[in-house]
Amino acid sequence: VTASAPGYSAVTQNNVVVITGQTTTLNFVLPVSQVAVDDGFETYANFSIAFDPWTLVDVDMSTTYGMTGITWENGYDPQAFIVFNPSAASPAITDMPAHGGDKFAACFASTTPPNNDWMITPTVAGGGIVRFYAKSYTDDYGLERFKVGVSNGSTNPNEFTIISGANFIEAPLDWTMYEYPLTAYAGQNIRVGIQCLSNDAFIFMVDDFYLEGGSDTNDPSVPAIVTSLNGNYPNPFNPETTINYSLATDGPVTINIYNARGQLVKTLVNDQKAAGIHSIVWNGTDNNGSGVSSGVYFYKMYAGKYSSTRKMILMK
Repeated sequence: VTASAPGYSAVTQNNVVVITGQTTTLNFVLPVSQVAVDDGFETYANFSIAFDPWTLVDVDMSTTYGMTGITWENGYDPQAFIVFNPSAASPAITDMPAHGGDKFAACFASTTPPNNDWMITPTVAGGGIVRFYAKSYTDDYGLERFKVGVSNGSTNPNEFTIISGANFIEAPLDWTMYEYPLTAYAGQNIRVGIQCLSNDAFIFMVDDFYLEGGSDTNDPSVPAIVTSLNGNYPNPFNPETTINYSLATDGPVTINIYNARGQLVKTLVNDQKAAGIHSIVWNGTDNNGSGVSSGVYFYKMYAGKYSSTRKMILMK
């Protein structure tokens, strides 16, 4: 009998006896996903204004602003958040880099301000952390404003408790990480929501959203780790950046860095690693110890059947 699951290396149990005319029970346990949401918005169609498993709530229901002479699908339509890919606009927009990859979630200003737009996660087990990157596209009309809230599983904006403070946060012009503990919600099933409250500004940008849930509320003894390659921080970076990853089981791990032409630049990890959460720092050097030039680089992780690639930018 062989069992396998995502993030789990298949094993075989020999000498399983089955008697004709009777049934036999096979017991197995699946690890609970601690990394409940790890989303760089790369897998959704360009300019989607509905992207499961997120719940999007457009409370203000206003039409939105766009850019003169530039078009994209769903531009100007009433919407909460949109999966925005600047390079896919017509013509391409060159001054809106994502934090990682090519896409991010954007909330455009309402033509009837202020904004009241929500982007809400699926239900997860509380007790972990929520982390994401956010910025304002421009401050010509004022900085973008937002809050972070938690509900007991509801998607009704009125049922969220704000955890980011009594006042709204102003998103700066540079990609900035925001992180909030969810320990107060351990043992509860919750949702996390980002609320855009911008007042006649322009574009609020969110990327590399990471939500680490707690253990399963029904069985807290089950290990809560999945195999995952997470976004690096900072990004863009100079002179070094930290790459975080996690392993559901012990096993061999390889993390390589490639340049934009697909050439191997650096092998960061090539070793047997224990299950758990790990991090590794890249200082911008190649396998010979020489510093590399500014540009786009990709880091790829292999762990058993798992593989994942992410993008980062070295900016000197």
